[in-house]
Amino acid sequence: MRIIRRLYTSAFAAVLAIVVGSCQAPPPACDLDLVGQLDIEGAMAHMAYLSEQIGPRVVSTPEELAAAEYIAAELGRYGYQVEIQRFPRPTVHAYLTVEAAQPQRLNIRAGSLDEVSPEDYPLLTPEGGISAQVVYCGNGEAGAFPTEVSGQIALVTRSEEEPADVISRATEAGAVAVLMHNTDWKNYRVRIAQSDIPFATMNAEAAEVLREAGEVTVNFQVNRYDTSQNVIATRANSEHVDGSLPIVVFSGHYDSVPMSPGANDNASGAAGVMELARLLTRVPLAADVRFLACGGEEGGLVGSRYYVAQLSAAERERVVANFNMDMIATAGPDQTTLFVNTLDGENLVAQAANAAADTLGYADLLNAPYQRGSSDHVAFADSGIAGANFIWRELETIALEPWYHHPHDKMEHVSAERMRIALEIIAAASLKVMCADGELRQNAATAPAGGGSY
Repeated sequence: MRIIRRLYTSAFAAVLAIVVGSCQAPPPACDLDLVGQLDIEGAMAHMAYLSEQIGPRVVSTPEELAAAEYIAAELGRYGYQVEIQRFPRPTVHAYLTVEAAQPQRLNIRAGSLDEVSPEDYPLLTPEGGISAQVVYCGNGEAGAFPTEVSGQIALVTRSEEEPADVISRATEAGAVAVLMHNTDWKNYRVRIAQSDIPFATMNAEAAEVLREAGEVTVNFQVNRYDTSQNVIATRANSEHVDGSLPIVVFSGHYDSVPMSPGANDNASGAAGVMELARLLTRVPLAADVRFLACGGEEGGLVGSRYYVAQLSAAERERVVANFNMDMIATAGPDQTTLFVNTLDGENLVAQAANAAADTLGYADLLNAPYQRGSSDHVAFADSGIAGANFIWRELETIALEPWYHHPHDKMEHVSAERMRIALEIIAAASLKVMCADGELRQNAATAPAGGGSY
């Protein structure tokens, strides 16, 4: 049975009662009962919209921007002041659309060239792309390209043949582009020294759609995009405009890798940011809060690093904690431990998480702290801010789900229950930080890992 304990003394609760004033139905004032008001169904709906309605959200693409605008609209609807913070991040991305009565977009990845930056990528398609028929050319070996591939797009199965040789043969046969597909459902990429025609890769499932469609015309585009963005939400009305309060930042990236719908990685973290923002809209807090949906995490933590770099020295000094959410809803059969990854050991966030899990009855599900980077908490830790990444992994091997960075990262492979547990722990841990005065926050920072009480 979970033990629910009030975070404050009656004297502090009285102060909070004055703050909420004459509101007829004030929200819970930093009581752990608040975690029971999490709307997991709503969070799952956010995940579904991002991963199914928008789909892959590759850094700097129109799809990533559409996701940012959706998140910004939701945060604005909750009453926050919302900023879309843009930053440079050139990227090359490919699209393939089956032109039919009901057009179907397939997930593909643009081919890479050695030592060529996105700014100098020479294989972009003309505006509007290339519309042509797809001609299947086996595994691309010598003699595999028929005469009818001239002026069309060659579809080739991955084999032992060198990709550069396959693309060269397709070019000699007159193909205007090459699509190379994997032999299974996994992500697939090709990097070669040079090419005279654009090329891209796909998995076996996308190739099967093309082959079943028969003689169909497709539109193939390889485009460059230059700008990504963060979404930042702050309190619309703060009683403390003098900058005296500490700042707590909740973060999660919303972009995905090419070819992946990114349901768990990381529509789950973005949905977590939105749900915690909804939960904390009117809760009286002893801290300023920021809700940060990061762009460009998959491209090297670009968005979070940009966000931290743009903070003034005074504001950076005020940031005391970063709760970062990444892959918090996996249904992976072995990913049953919620890791709290930090770079600096038992920091404020990890210790608050341990105390929260202990109080909520989840101590056996948590591994905190575990020293690891690889997510947006790194940008905060590198600036001396206590940051931690919450992520489900397999306990012994620390393996992620089988669908990590792959086309099967879909809603069918997420767990509402694991999302709920992660958000309960994060919400309760953040209350321990935000709903205490400085003295209590120091107590949290020195509490023994793996236990403690509120």
